[in-house]
This record gives sequence, C-alpha cells and structure tokens, in this order.
Amino acid sequence: MSPMFAFKGLNENFMFLVVRIRRQLEDTLGVLELGEKTLPDRMRTREDYIDNLKITIERKSYRKILRSRSEDDRVIRMMGSLNTAVSNLEEIGDYLINIVTQVQYLSDPTFMGHFDYQAYFRVIEEALDLIVPSLFKGIVKDALAVCRAEIELDRLYKRDFDALMAILREGRDIGNAVTALMILRYLERIGDSLLNIGEAIISAYAGSRLKLFEYLALQDHLPAAGGKFTIEDIHAETRSGCRIEKVVSPDIPKGVQEVIFKEGELGKIEQEREKLGRWQEIMPGLTPKVFGFQPLNGKAFMLLECIEGLNFQEIVIKQNGALFRQAFRELKGVMDAVWTRTKLPEGKPANFMRQLLGKLPEVYEVHSSFNRPTQIIGSLERPPFVDRLKQAARIEAALTPPFSVFIHGDFNADNILYNHRENRIYYIDLHRSHDLDYVQDVSVFMISNFRMPLFNPGLRHWLSEVIDEFYCFAREFSERHGDETFDARLALGLIRSLISSTRFILKEDFSKDLFLRGIYLLDRLLEHEGRPWEQFRVPRDIWVY
Repeated sequence: MSPMFAFKGLNENFMFLVVRIRRQLEDTLGVLELGEKTLPDRMRTREDYIDNLKITIERKSYRKILRSRSEDDRVIRMMGSLNTAVSNLEEIGDYLINIVTQVQYLSDPTFMGHFDYQAYFRVIEEALDLIVPSLFKGIVKDALAVCRAEIELDRLYKRDFDALMAILREGRDIGNAVTALMILRYLERIGDSLLNIGEAIISAYAGSRLKLFEYLALQDHLPAAGGKFTIEDIHAETRSGCRIEKVVSPDIPKGVQEVIFKEGELGKIEQEREKLGRWQEIMPGLTPKVFGFQPLNGKAFMLLECIEGLNFQEIVIKQNGALFRQAFRELKGVMDAVWTRTKLPEGKPANFMRQLLGKLPEVYEVHSSFNRPTQIIGSLERPPFVDRLKQAARIEAALTPPFSVFIHGDFNADNILYNHRENRIYYIDLHRSHDLDYVQDVSVFMISNFRMPLFNPGLRHWLSEVIDEFYCFAREFSERHGDETFDARLALGLIRSLISSTRFILKEDFSKDLFLRGIYLLDRLLEHEGRPWEQFRVPRDIWVY
C-alpha cells in the first residue's frame, strides 16, 4: 500500500491545514515587523478554520481506522502519525496567536529589532514546507530536517536568551525585555512541536515510535541499510522495563537482515553488554552477538543478533513431547557444561529470604489480603508471616552453598531459546548474570513453568512432569558435586519464587494457590530446624497442581 493511498481522503484537508498555518506564520512576522497592537481579524478567522480542520481530519482518520482490516497495522500507524502532526500544527497556530497577543505589551515597538527574530521564522517556514512531502511520500530525510529545526531554534533562543538576561541584570527596559523573552520563548516552543511532527512521521515509516536521536543512532549502526529499515513488534514481554523490537532491512546482506533493538536504562543495558561478553568467553554462541551499542540521554540501546527458535515456555505449551525431549536434553548438556566450567570454590549465597522481604511491598500492593498479622487457630498461635521469613533467613545464613557458578540470573522459561534446525540452546536477557548459587536459576526455572496461567488438566500434568524432570536433573548434579544441602536451599528459592511471583498474577484463586504453596513449604522448612539439613527433601507434590 503506497503512502498516498493510506492518506486518501485526508490529503487535501491536511494540505489546507499546513497552508493556513503558513499564512498565520507570515501574518505573525508582519505584526512583529509593523508593531501592530491588535490581532488581525484574518488571523482570528483563520484560527477557527484551523480548529475545524483538525476536528475534520481526526474524525476522518478514526473512520478510516475502523474501516481498515484489524490486522492492517500500517493504516493505524499512518493515522496515528497524521493525528500527531495535526495536533502539533494546531499547537503551532496557538503559539503564533500568543506571539501576536504579546506584541501589545511592547512599549517600544522597535525593541524586537535588537534580535534577529526573522531567523526563527525562516527556520519554521522551511520546516513547514517539508511536512507534506515527508508525510505523504515517506521522504524520511525531509522528516529528519523537520526534526532538526528544533535544534536550530534552540540555538537561536539560547543566543537571544543570554542577551535578554544581560539587559535584565542591568535593570533597563525590563517590561520590553520580559515581553521579548515571552515572544522568543513561543518561537522556541514551535521547535518542540516540529520535533514531535518529524518523529511521528519517522515512526510511521519505521514501524515503531522512534525519537530523532534513536533513528540517527540506528542509521549509524546499520550503514548497510542505507536508512531503509522498519521496526517490528516481536511481542516480547519483559518486566525489566526494557523495550525490545526487531529491526528489519531489505538492504542488509542476507543472514543479518534482522537484528534485535533493545532499549532501556543506561546502567542496565551497559551491564547486559558486559555480561554478554563474558558469556561469549564461557561458551561462544550460547548468547546473541552484539552488533552495536549506543548511550542515549540516560538510556542506551543495543543491536543484538536475532535468534530464531522457540522459547521453552512455547515448547512446553505445544506439548510436543519429542521436541521437548530434544530441547531439554540439549539444555541439560549446556547447563551442566556451564556450571562445571564456571565452578568456583567460594560459595556465594543467593539470600533468597532477603530477596523476598524486599519484594513483599509489591506483593501486598497487588494482594493486600496476603499481609497477615498473627494468626490464632484455637489454642494455636502462629507468628506473623514476616517473622517466619526472618526465621528462615537465619536458617539460610547457615546454609552457605559449597561452590558458586556463573548463573543466568533471570532463568525464566521464556529466556531460553531452542533452535530445532540447529539443535542449539540460546540464553537471552542476561543483565542479571553473575557468580552465585546455581539453585537461584534452578528455582526460577521451576516456578516460571509452574506459574503459567494454564488450567487444562492435561497441560497442568505435563507442566508438573517438566518441573519434576528438571528437579531430578539439578539434584543429580548436586550429588555429583557433593552439594549436601541442595534441597534445603532449593526450598528457600522456591518459597521466594512462589510468593514473589504473585505480584504479576491478578487471578485471585491462582495467586492465592501460589502463596499458600510458599507458606506450606516455609512451614516444612521451619519444622525441620534442629535436624541435619542434609536430610531435608523438598516435597515433590509442591509443583503438582
């Protein structure tokens, strides 16, 4: 579908809107140059026309979205871009009216002559002339020029702001200086509106919301794309606050036509890049390659190798026994190799109870009923839940793991990919990787499978088998490496994951089930205190739903 076709029926309305804003700009310049004290009637009339055009375009675009096929994302993107442009053009019109209104407060109409305000108007005029072709024809370089107008207007404003501050410090022409500052400030704010318009146009053709600096950074890191790329939603759900999308370009050489764009908080993305480097040293090819990294105003993005395959959550849901066996066999081999290669004699505890105590406020925000005081059942008094967690924390302090390994750190089932054609496992989302007790990854993987909101009896039975088989694999590893308190530490990890997971689950009965299983396991652990921890075993019915 051509861009012009996407906007069919709206072209003329939008072009008239831009023309009217252009006329308002010319009249505003004329008022400043002539020092007129009143708003010209033609500007007032044109303002009403602009408001009506905005309403007309909005209504037509909404109808166009409703008539389009629900799967036609491009129409939705184009209409969203159009409406953003329309709203910001109307805002520019409002700023121009405000400028003219301010002129009446100048006691000396020639005062504005001390500043090259005409330069602002030239920049704005050039940007307005580029909006129609960039939006209707998809000329991204013109949209970039519209965005860059904001940078030039900021530069002009900074120059004049400094000059006005000097005048105010001297205490002369204060009234005129303040009025001039207001007028120039409105001209500078028009740059913000132009930036919004340019970014909206870029996003319409890139396929996702992109800021100017993000688009330019992507251009720098994808020179082979020649500026031609789109960004596709890969429906990646992440609780880390990162944005993850796929960048696709027809001009990038075959084999690397798709890369993953991951944006997030600077420290988190830097951390992940560092961890990816270590993973490549441990087991080359286990993690995605990094093609680019760019800090962006307190945030950062990475371009990562796009890995094909299914994550373990998808494999489990498919209930394809043959595929699961093949993938699970490969996963066990990878985990055994990684744990063995990175094994260090110094044990580093996971501090599961400290983790859980830190997450409890979030749990209570979602499920206030879990915040239980002391319970009295007949003559039996149970201490508060938090006190029992603190007791478990004291137990945990005595259960130092015999060794540490380099763990994934967020070993959820959807962070492990399996490529069937290559018979290869891949790890993703690795910013939490570090040397720690391997039981952290074991417990997280087990509960990430258990907490899947799937309630078909056959599927739940399958999930229980998956979790049980993983437990057997991890326990066999612990026996081979002389880890005698594996089950006790695993219980702590399972308690932590069962209870903290409820903050992501709104289904009341299911979240309560997870919480009570965590309580049950906590009670079993506390009851065992005073006996050898080597004898403790996790009750395997805990993961049978």
